[in-house]
Amino acid sequence: MAARIPLILLAATALTAFTVFSTGRMLGGLTEINNVVSNELVHSLGKFAVENYNRNQEKNKAPPTRLFDTGTIVGGVKDINNVESNELVQSLGKFAVENYNRNQEKNKAPATTLLSFSHVIAAKWQFVEGRMYHMKIVAEDSHHARKVFDAKVTEKPWLKSKKVVSFTPSAH
Repeated sequence: MAARIPLILLAATALTAFTVFSTGRMLGGLTEINNVVSNELVHSLGKFAVENYNRNQEKNKAPPTRLFDTGTIVGGVKDINNVESNELVQSLGKFAVENYNRNQEKNKAPATTLLSFSHVIAAKWQFVEGRMYHMKIVAEDSHHARKVFDAKVTEKPWLKSKKVVSFTPSAH
């Protein structure tokens, strides 16, 4: 069976005029599009939307990692380059360590179990319900021993929310 996905076209303020003609349908109505995988118009509109998003991210001086790539498959995991200089990734790594420490304090664990964030050494991201970041984080324990942890953090920027999904010692 062919893929069927509803497509809603909204007029953007940058467009001067956009007219859709469909036999027997009201203008502005919702129409299901069959065979979206092979539909060039759907692909070009999707590519346009992604490129526009990336331009806006750059214009608004968003963190250096572009979050969308026109060749990315939803749900696929993609490497993040230049992790050491990526402010977003480093802040999410620090957030994961702080969350771990809050949980330790909430569970009345000894102060010696608390960690001090050092830096993120590797990261990947994927689309889920928002964005999930898979990170390798270096942190120091109370004896200044460096340890590596694997963390997964989800972020929903439109809701201004982030959540630590997992934080575990890394097997390297």
